[in-house]
Amino acid sequence: MTKTSPAPCMTVINTSPAIHLHAVLPGGLGALPGLIGEIILPWEVAQELDAGHAKDTTWQEIQLLPGIIHRSKAVAVHPILLTQIDLGEAAVIQTALDEAHDAVILDDLKARRIALTLGLKVTGTLGILLVARQTGLLPSLTAAIATLEKRGMWIAPALAAKAIALAGE
Repeated sequence: MTKTSPAPCMTVINTSPAIHLHAVLPGGLGALPGLIGEIILPWEVAQELDAGHAKDTTWQEIQLLPGIIHRSKAVAVHPILLTQIDLGEAAVIQTALDEAHDAVILDDLKARRIALTLGLKVTGTLGILLVARQTGLLPSLTAAIATLEKRGMWIAPALAAKAIALAGE
């Protein structure tokens, strides 16, 4: 009997977490593959990043990063998903389901609930930052949260407090 290697860990990411994580993680999104495995960027998410490139440089900076895999075609998103959440979030969930990736990075509460209902593992910007803090990549979760809030990300105070406590800060 031959032993096979487990499939590589791949996580599908949405637009907002990509922008936020790229802004606050040391090494930007380039740090994610070493932290959680390869990252899948659906075509629809890439389009959203590209559309916002005048406000944010994430798209230009991540196009050639190793471990960030860009899908070159749109995914056929189930119409029911599109009635519930926006196209980027729906594409993240659909890509994970179609390609049998079990994890997604989503911040939108409704999208997170749908992904969980469909059996996907869900994390968000704060979850990734907590892992980065726990592994020593991120010097301060408190400072990262403050930076995100200055950049306009709304974080529920109770959620921020819980993450900071889990980080031991």
